[in-house]
Amino acid sequence: MNATHQAAAKSRRYHVLVIDAHPRADSFCGGLVAAAANGASAAQHEVRWLALRELVFNPNYTGQELEPCLERSRQELLWANHLMIVYPVWWGSMPALLKGWLDRVLLPGFAFEEREDGGWEGLLGGRSATLIATMDTPRWIFRGLLHSCSIRALRDATLRFCGIGPVRVLLFSPIRASTPEQRQLWLDQARREGYQLDQILHTGWRPRTRAWLQALRPQFYFFPWLALTAGAATASAERGTPFLWQPYLLCWAAAWLLEAIAVLTNEIHDVPTDTHNRNSGPFTGGSRVIVQGLLTAQQLHRGRNVAAGSLACVIVWLTLLPETSLPGLLSLIVAALTLGIGYTAPPLKLAYRTCGEPVVALTHSALVVLLGHVSQGGAAHTGPWLLALPMFFAVLPAIILAGFPDLEADEAAGKKTLAVRCGRRAAACMALATTFIAAALYATLFSSPWWFFLALLIHCGALMLGLIACVRQPRAGRINGLLALALSYMLWFAWVPWLKP
Repeated sequence: MNATHQAAAKSRRYHVLVIDAHPRADSFCGGLVAAAANGASAAQHEVRWLALRELVFNPNYTGQELEPCLERSRQELLWANHLMIVYPVWWGSMPALLKGWLDRVLLPGFAFEEREDGGWEGLLGGRSATLIATMDTPRWIFRGLLHSCSIRALRDATLRFCGIGPVRVLLFSPIRASTPEQRQLWLDQARREGYQLDQILHTGWRPRTRAWLQALRPQFYFFPWLALTAGAATASAERGTPFLWQPYLLCWAAAWLLEAIAVLTNEIHDVPTDTHNRNSGPFTGGSRVIVQGLLTAQQLHRGRNVAAGSLACVIVWLTLLPETSLPGLLSLIVAALTLGIGYTAPPLKLAYRTCGEPVVALTHSALVVLLGHVSQGGAAHTGPWLLALPMFFAVLPAIILAGFPDLEADEAAGKKTLAVRCGRRAAACMALATTFIAAALYATLFSSPWWFFLALLIHCGALMLGLIACVRQPRAGRINGLLALALSYMLWFAWVPWLKP
């Protein structure tokens, strides 16, 4: 996000570009445009209008140069950090005027570009949008039978593809049979939309919830829970005692709070990497909430403090339980907290010293398994280390591969991941070796039903084939499919306590 957008997001004052996409000046869309613009102006946002019918351009793209009015349109788009597009739905789609303007303005190199991995990257990030559409079709038909075709085309296939989001939608229908009173209500709603932009986009509970979920990255919490549960089940079976639910649930809460503290800390300190990263995805890079202006570093600090306070309460509660081994519990939590925060935060900055991958593998295997073991009254030094050993090697391939899409951004920020330090080919060889070691250790240490072991071997083979392809031809860009295969590989190793041959 450029300096203009950062300043606007910090002050919560938007640069609003209101686009009138109706071919006629005397339409009800014109009234909605005026209402939305006046509402935004009343809230002290800076507003500019763009009436597409006043532009003189060829709507058919044939590779020609942009007309001066379209060059100005691009400058307006770059200036804005919120778009309000008002248009009628005709024949289930948008007017030719709007479609032609989009075809001519949102070209490769300006609105999007192709990545090295063959995917596409939107270039207009840091902007949000509101679509205000009018139509005569009843909304239940438009949504139910027509599947909101016009909205999906403009919101999903166009704006979001170019990096613009979130995108809100207001649908007003049926227009032809509406009364003056109904139209006034719609005008008032459009004005409120402009007036309450900050509340709608950032301070309402829905956008705030979406932003915090994006920051906390819940996709990474499932495996720690499985590993903790495996450690708890093993301890309960070995001791021959009933399963202790209360300390187990409290240790589960502690593990998730530790993960949240680590994730938010890394997000705060990874801004230089996230700023350069063009290949971030659901499994790589940061959550990008700071770069996208969804949350500030100060908000993330407060969120981390809340998580730390909650963790302290959980620890106090655990110490009051007679079943808890206090020295083991505290040592595990302190170790996990130190390693999680120290992954990117000074003074440790483990990811900058090529220690990040083994540290993540250790915290997501041995430390979580031992925490589950302690929750059932076991001591940390007598924990199920053999259970954690193949888990450690099973986690490593995913962590190593996560550095592949981020390599150039990490290198620019000075982060020395294994991929940066050794290169993609050597790192892929390491991931290949650890994939095989995990399966070999499992086969050596544990017995399981033949069908389970066969499924594990098939998964292992598929992952190794993907890694061999990376060794032969390392490539930049996203590798979401291979990463999903590596992340799901580690799940097999948490089922040992429940398997009987």
